[in-house]
Amino acid sequence: MLAVCCCLLVLVVALGAGAAYLFRTGSQGGAVTVTIPTGSSLHTVADVLAQHGVVPHALAFEIRARLGGTGSQFKAGTYVLRVNEPYSALSAQLVAGAKPRTIKVTIPEGYTVAQTATLLRGKITGFSAKQYRTLAENYPGHVGVKGYKRGTTLQGLLFPATYDVLPTVTPSQFIGLQLAAFHANIAKVDMARASKANLTPYDVAIIASLIEKEARAGHDRAKIAAVIWNRLKKGMKLQIDATVLYALGKHKDLVTYQDLKVVSPYNTYLHLGLPPTPIANPGLATLVAAASPAAVDYLYYVGRNDGTGPVYFSNNYSQFLKDEAKAQQ
Repeated sequence: MLAVCCCLLVLVVALGAGAAYLFRTGSQGGAVTVTIPTGSSLHTVADVLAQHGVVPHALAFEIRARLGGTGSQFKAGTYVLRVNEPYSALSAQLVAGAKPRTIKVTIPEGYTVAQTATLLRGKITGFSAKQYRTLAENYPGHVGVKGYKRGTTLQGLLFPATYDVLPTVTPSQFIGLQLAAFHANIAKVDMARASKANLTPYDVAIIASLIEKEARAGHDRAKIAAVIWNRLKKGMKLQIDATVLYALGKHKDLVTYQDLKVVSPYNTYLHLGLPPTPIANPGLATLVAAASPAAVDYLYYVGRNDGTGPVYFSNNYSQFLKDEAKAQQ
């Protein structure tokens, strides 16, 4: 009898040791992409996981899944898992199913509709840049931004940010995301001063787009906003080179006197007031600056043509000429 008990004890210890070996996972490793084919049995799922190192023992995983009652709930799909994934986390993911793969797309601040369309076409397979531009430039829907005229370009309202989208996203859907992001961010901007100055939120977006194209550093934004506000108040032409380049439809390192004669409502050397629409899509910091300019009396600013070095600000033309000469040295 004693011999039988000893044999049973040895067997239990052996089985326990074996189970402990089978169910151990080891330290968690790097990420692996695993595809579970449609119609896979639990046995197949366990084999696939073991082949990728997600579980160390297919049999142990299969037994545990059967005992836990989750083996029949695992879903097919492509998963991003980790080597030696803990069982509880692994099981939960397989039951929940694979999340659709998404694409992260970052739209830089200051990008135009055309630049954004080109970027999206390069990032998202099959994305129609032409359809995006057509819809953005002649948007038929309601936008809900005071001062915006329905049916005109969405330039300035397509918020630049990082978007996590499905690879099947359409131009209409992407524009919807950008408009929603614009509304969420413009709501953070204090419009009290702008309202008092009879500037609508759309006017602020226009001013912000000018700043976005002209500012070289964050600390210049509010000062450039002040120049624009002060010139508007005095009835002076804005004379901003970025609007001339927008009218020309191309970038140039040096704007010539001939360029300043381009016939366009966007040419602020020829026309008083703000251009009819924004010329780019500004970010939140620039929208804030456009609505809350610095408390300075500046009317002029100038910097080097190559975009390097500081920007010089002044409140009279004679000082501006000196700053211009200094900037070109």
